[in-house]
Amino acid sequence: MNEIAPFESKAADSVMEAVNLAQSYAVARGMFAKPATVKAVNGISFRLAPRSTLAIVGESGSGKSTLARMLTMIERPGTGSLLLDDVDVADADKATLRRYRGEVQMVFQNPYGSLNPRQTVGKAIEEPLLVNTNLSAAERHARAVDMMARVGLRPEHHGRYPHMFSGGQRQRIAIARALVLRPKILVLDEPVSALDVSVRAQVLNLLVELQQGLGVAYVFVSHDLGVVRHMADEVLVMYLGRAVEHGPRDAIFDAPRHPYTRALLSATPMADPEAKKERIVLEGELPSPFNPPKGCPFNPRCPLVVERCRQEMPPLERKGEQLVACWVAQ
Repeated sequence: MNEIAPFESKAADSVMEAVNLAQSYAVARGMFAKPATVKAVNGISFRLAPRSTLAIVGESGSGKSTLARMLTMIERPGTGSLLLDDVDVADADKATLRRYRGEVQMVFQNPYGSLNPRQTVGKAIEEPLLVNTNLSAAERHARAVDMMARVGLRPEHHGRYPHMFSGGQRQRIAIARALVLRPKILVLDEPVSALDVSVRAQVLNLLVELQQGLGVAYVFVSHDLGVVRHMADEVLVMYLGRAVEHGPRDAIFDAPRHPYTRALLSATPMADPEAKKERIVLEGELPSPFNPPKGCPFNPRCPLVVERCRQEMPPLERKGEQLVACWVAQ
């Protein structure tokens, strides 16, 4: 596998660097058939600057959530390197991993499913401190109450249970629990997709305020490009486990170069009802990960496909401000 250089962000330093991350799974296909191999993530590279937000976008099945689990070391990468402060933690020992997990936390899509219904909100927020620090009970309580206040919860909520809160409040609880260890990086996997539309803006604005106040960097996984435009500094577009375009937010939204990126953006609603834009409808569905197409994985659905696309995998190369994996990108 050819190593793909990470996109060079404007920041000189980085809090996280992924180099050629990949993850494969063996899937049983019956008693007498050989297991099939699914490449869920295939060669993802990026650098995450301090206080910045990298958005990972793509259709369901593109590998976004698998990548998020690797970044938080819920599962180890199959191959590649994952550096935190220049230390490769992809194959680290338990002591290094324990420190790493305290500095990289995750907020899941379903706030109720990520909270123990038998545990009070205060205990849920204090639990990471109990496991990862030597703070006293009084110190853990004080830090939990302080973090609750930062996310808009009151002190009396400390002793209540998750079922007593709305969806938006539960997500605030999940965010407080993830930030109570004061991590450097927060991985957010579709953090507002399960919330009512009226609550989404409140939670997104809260995340912006917390980033400014705490200096945390975000990896923001989403399929909602309207949310991504509000949150991201950089955007990485994934298709069938691969990066097809990566660059600054404004370059991606104003001048997308990959046909897949243009199709995704054409489906995003616009606030101006009189604005005109071309609607690109992709034919067919996402190819089976068990049997990806030869050449460019997007070629069966691409409106600009040429014969070379069906034969050769395009490398991720710089075209303008962004990196693009396409033979015919404009």
